[in-house]
Amino acid sequence: MSAPEDVYERIENRLVSHGLYVTDLDRGDPLTITYETVHADADADAPGVPDRDIGRLCNVLRDFREEGWDPVDLRAVVTDLDGDRLGSWEAEAAWFRELGRDEITETEFSQRVLETVETA
Repeated sequence: MSAPEDVYERIENRLVSHGLYVTDLDRGDPLTITYETVHADADADAPGVPDRDIGRLCNVLRDFREEGWDPVDLRAVVTDLDGDRLGSWEAEAAWFRELGRDEITETEFSQRVLETVETA
């Protein structure tokens, strides 16, 4: 199954419903997404990239696999609503595929992604 032409537009729209506002999206491989988060202050005890946002974005992409999105490496840059950089993180296409085939658990997937987080 191939991805519908509007898949990235629909992904962006779904992310907005989770409080993640895409400011830049490069549809290549890697897929590079820069987004603003409304949750920057929600994790005040751990400044930087809100972990919950990482999960939200990864889950949205996982949902779109059923609609034809084929995983590629993902690079994300996170800013607050003022445009100040909070950090970045990554997820490899292979991790999405392994998770989809139940070769790794959601916890293992999350741990791998969280190990890539770099705060600004």
